[in-house]
Amino acid sequence: HTKNFSERRKRKESDKSTNTMHILITGYTGLIGRNLLKLLSSEEFIGDEIITEVTLADVIYTHVSLPMTSFVVGKKKVDITSDDPRSVEELFYSRPDIIFHLACSSKEEHFNFDQEHRVNVNGTKNMLDAIRAIPGYSPRFFFASSISASNPSSAEPQDSHETQNAIAERLISEYSQEGFVDGISLRLPTVVGHPNPKASGRTAASFFSRIIKGHIIASPKATAENLLRVANLTSRQLPTSRIMNMPGITLAGHEIIEAVNHVAGERVVKLIHQERDNCKWNTKPRWPQNIDTNNALSLNFVPDKSIEATVKSYIEDHLNQRKSCLHLRGSFKRQLSGMTA
Repeated sequence: HTKNFSERRKRKESDKSTNTMHILITGYTGLIGRNLLKLLSSEEFIGDEIITEVTLADVIYTHVSLPMTSFVVGKKKVDITSDDPRSVEELFYSRPDIIFHLACSSKEEHFNFDQEHRVNVNGTKNMLDAIRAIPGYSPRFFFASSISASNPSSAEPQDSHETQNAIAERLISEYSQEGFVDGISLRLPTVVGHPNPKASGRTAASFFSRIIKGHIIASPKATAENLLRVANLTSRQLPTSRIMNMPGITLAGHEIIEAVNHVAGERVVKLIHQERDNCKWNTKPRWPQNIDTNNALSLNFVPDKSIEATVKSYIEDHLNQRKSCLHLRGSFKRQLSGMTA
């Protein structure tokens, strides 16, 4: 659905010299992707260019409640992990101007080295190679990396996920230096949503998710807002290193529980079961500490205001998602009723 255009957009569209903007989002079904789409729906411009089209790409078709927008929204089912980079070429037939590469794989349910490597490394390289093959095409490329790739306590990445992020970052820097893309890797704080009941807890993200049944360090909403901020900056404003640590909030476990109690009440806190899991705690010494985010803060990137705000953001997202699912279920039932009538 499209909403009415603003007066500013109408004036811009009447100006034939105005540039238009096509945005591609990979991994749109995740919490960050959904929040980014929601933010884009309230925008009509990136910088001074009119957003005319947003393409959503993922390996599966998943229902995402699409808000009213002033631009065209399309979906593509694409597996970026194929051994043949031509499998992702269709993503770039229309030459999107900005690419938010959010697709990733983490050790949530069980450790699968091959799958993680295919998504996090091969998938990124396939996209870069497909772009490289198009003469005269060099889009802006924003890669959602992780602070786990930035560990000042160690000269080398400490596990496979850190290594994969580091490899992808190097690829984006190299392809940017060669002029194939105008890319930057954004090292995001831990961003989590609903904990997977089947999760083995091998990652810190899974651990945090289970503590508050939601977000910690950075909410998907704050992360999406910062992604939109970086898209509105010029390349000259961004670090020449092509890598930037994004801001977040750092908290101890007891502070999280206190925030849940303050926002949701003691009844909800009683649902939290505290127990030690050596698999999770063994990751703690390796998790990066004292990450330097001064560069991002100087460019007006902001973390969540507080852990209370993060918990409230989770509740809002959760309720909105439930409403969307109930609406979809009701619509499906009405269609079935019509078919049997």
